[in-house]
Amino acid sequence: MSLLITSNTQNTNLNSGYNQQGINKSYAYQNNLNDTFKIPKNSEIAVQSVKINRSGNIDVNESNSIFSFYFGEELGDDGRNREVLSIPWCTSFATSEQGLFLGTGTDKVTADPSELLNFSGNVNNLARLMKASLNRALWHPNLMRNASSGRNAGANVEALRNGSGLDWLGWKIQVTNTDSSKNASHISNNWKGAEYNGTDEGNDYTFNRSTRVLTSPAGQVMDGTGCVGIDYPLSLANGSFHIKTFDKTANARFGLCRALKDEAPEWYDGGGYPFYDFVVEIDDGATGGTAGDISVLYAGTSGNDELEMLDLNYGTTKNASNDDITDIVFNVQNERVKIVIINGSGVSTTLCDGTGTASASNVKPVSQTCRYLYPKIEMETGKTCVIQDFFGVDIVNHTYYGITTDADGGDIPSYTDWWANLIFNDAYVNGQALNQARAIDVDYAKNISRTSQKGLNGNNQCDYKVQFFFAPDVRYINTASCNSQFLMGFPNRSLVNTPNTTGGSSPFTKTYESDESPELKGTNSLFVRLKNMTFSSVNLAKGSNSKILYHVPAFSNTGSRTGALFFEPNERVYLKLNNTEDLFLSTIEVDMVYADETLATDLQGKTTVAFHIRDA
Repeated sequence: MSLLITSNTQNTNLNSGYNQQGINKSYAYQNNLNDTFKIPKNSEIAVQSVKINRSGNIDVNESNSIFSFYFGEELGDDGRNREVLSIPWCTSFATSEQGLFLGTGTDKVTADPSELLNFSGNVNNLARLMKASLNRALWHPNLMRNASSGRNAGANVEALRNGSGLDWLGWKIQVTNTDSSKNASHISNNWKGAEYNGTDEGNDYTFNRSTRVLTSPAGQVMDGTGCVGIDYPLSLANGSFHIKTFDKTANARFGLCRALKDEAPEWYDGGGYPFYDFVVEIDDGATGGTAGDISVLYAGTSGNDELEMLDLNYGTTKNASNDDITDIVFNVQNERVKIVIINGSGVSTTLCDGTGTASASNVKPVSQTCRYLYPKIEMETGKTCVIQDFFGVDIVNHTYYGITTDADGGDIPSYTDWWANLIFNDAYVNGQALNQARAIDVDYAKNISRTSQKGLNGNNQCDYKVQFFFAPDVRYINTASCNSQFLMGFPNRSLVNTPNTTGGSSPFTKTYESDESPELKGTNSLFVRLKNMTFSSVNLAKGSNSKILYHVPAFSNTGSRTGALFFEPNERVYLKLNNTEDLFLSTIEVDMVYADETLATDLQGKTTVAFHIRDA
C-alpha cells in the first residue's frame, strides 16, 4: 500500500496570495517526482483526504446589481442635481449590454454576455465583471484608462483579502482622477470637416505634424464649415489649447467644441452662427465691424430653454492687428474656462477665467454635456495657423463618436463620452436621456448663473468627488433603482464617497473598501480529477468517459461550505487502475472541477490532495 500526497506548491512561501499561475494553480496543478514511483500491477486508487480553500460564489442578477456612479459636487441634505453640473449614471454589474468586454479598461470575463442578467461566479471573476461595468460608467476624460497606464490605469475592482491572501473581506474599488502633472502634448493628426463640424459640408484641413501648421482647404468659405481635431479630448485638469501665427485681419474662429455630427444639439438656436461651446473670433471687417477685432462667444443660455451664442463682455475690445496679438490660449480647469491672448512682446491678457464673481464676466462652465472638448477651427481659404500645443488625453478605445468596433467589425459604444454615447449610439437615444442632457445645458443653475465655478484641488485634479450609489438617495436623480448595497458590502449607506486611502503621490488613486464582506455560497459540487492515471469513470452529467475519482462533499467535516475546508471520507471508494503490469509514475496531474468538468476557479491558496493506492 502507498500514500501519495500532492499539492499545488511544495513551498508555502511561494503560496502567499491566490493567483498561482501555470502548473501551480489551486484548481489545476502538476507534481513531478525526482525518481519514478512504481505502482504494482493490479492496483486500485482512492482519495484519502482533500484540503482546499474555497472562496465560494455570489449570485448576481437585476435584483442586487444596480449602482450609480457620480463625479461631481456633493449635494446638501436639501439639494437637487439641478444646482450643479453633473448627474449620476445608473447601470448594472449584471448586464447583457453589447460591448461589455470591449469598452475602455475592461477585461475578459468567463461568462456569456447574454447570460449575465442571472450570473453566478467566484469573487475573482465577479471583480473583473465589476471592473468592466465601472469603467463604462466614468464618463470623464481624466478618469478614463490612459494608453499610458502610468498616467491612469483606469478604475479597478479587486477581491479584498487579509494579509494571508485567503480570507475574503469584500471589494477594493480604485478610481484615479488624473492630475495636471500627467498632462502630455497630444495633437490630433485628423482635422475633419463635414459630419464632424455640426454640418454635412466642409472639406478636411491638412496638418503638418512636424511644423504643426494647419492649412484650410482651397475654396473654403467662412460659413460654419470649419474642422475639428477628432483624435483626443482636452484634459480638464489644466489642459491647454494654444494657437499662434494666424492672420490678424482675416476672418477666423478658434474654439473648443463637444462632439458633433451633421447638426448642433437640437436645443441650439444660434441664428445662423455655427455651434461652438467656446470660441474666439477674429473679424475681417466685411460686415461693418473693425478688421482684427476679437470677440469671445460661447453656447450658453439666458434661461430661455435653449442654447444660443452669447457674447462675453471682457472689457475694452482687443484687436489682433493693432494690439499685435500673436497667440490665443484656451485653458480648462475643471469647470473653469480661461481664455488668454498674448501679444508680440509676450504680454498676456486674460479675457476670462471662470473665477469672476459676476456671471457676465465668465463664459459658461464645463458641464457633463461638454466634458469631452475637441479643437474646432475655421479659417478662410488657404489660411494657416500653428497648433502650438493641445493637451489631449490619450484614452484607450476612445473615438470621437463614442463608437468602437468588435472583433467582427461591428459597432459598439466605447463608453467614454456621455454626450456622444447619448447622441450617436442609437441604442441609448431615448427621451429621458436626451431630456437630461438638455436640462443640464439650459436649465441647471450654474449654466444660467455662471459663478461659483469649481476649479482644481490642492493636488491639481478636478475638484470633484468620486461617488458611488449602491442604494437610492432622494437628493440625486438616476439612483432610485440602485440595489447593490449588499452585493458590494455597504449595507447601511447609499452614498459612498469617502475613500479608505488616497495615494500619497501622483496620480493620487483613491481606494474604497467594503464595510462588510458579502455572503459567499459554495453551491457547486466539486470533484477530484486525475488526468494521467489509468482508471476509468463515467460522467453521465457530461455524457462522456472521465478521469474523475472523487466527489467532494458539499460541507466540510466542520459543516462549512467556504473558506478553509478539509474532507476525509469515512469509507474510501477505490477504482481499479487496470494495470496488468507494474506502472511507473513520474508525474501526477490533479484538477479540481465542477460537474461539467470545467475547472473550479473559486479555489485559491494551497490545495492538498492525498491518494491511497493498494492491491486490488
